[in-house]
Amino acid sequence: MPSSVYQLSVRFFLTEGFYLTTRAILDTGSGPTLIYRRLLPADTPLQPLGDVAKMFHDVNGDWLLIVVAFCLGVTLGGQTNSISCEVLHNLSVPAILGTSFIDVSTKNIATQEQHVELLDGTKVPIKR
Repeated sequence: MPSSVYQLSVRFFLTEGFYLTTRAILDTGSGPTLIYRRLLPADTPLQPLGDVAKMFHDVNGDWLLIVVAFCLGVTLGGQTNSISCEVLHNLSVPAILGTSFIDVSTKNIATQEQHVELLDGTKVPIKR
């Protein structure tokens, strides 16, 4: 089954008080949740993952250079979850919410009605 992508507005945060509202792609074909390095504060300490970083590639077959994986808070439509995110230097969109986010946050993706239904019943519109 091919993956589907939907554009949403989400808020990422760290416990130290960093809050970022940005556009994100909800991608049913992406396993991990990914975030672009430039969105995080410059002083965020990141360490390379080494060979583990070579496990992912994009749709063009290029390797994604994953810098580090760590937990970020993700708020969508008032529902908040802590999700493990992989940080990348080269990402074409600000963030990709993968199945790691979908599994713990969504009840239904209603493509005809153009909304994502969260586990708490909130319906978040899909942007065009």
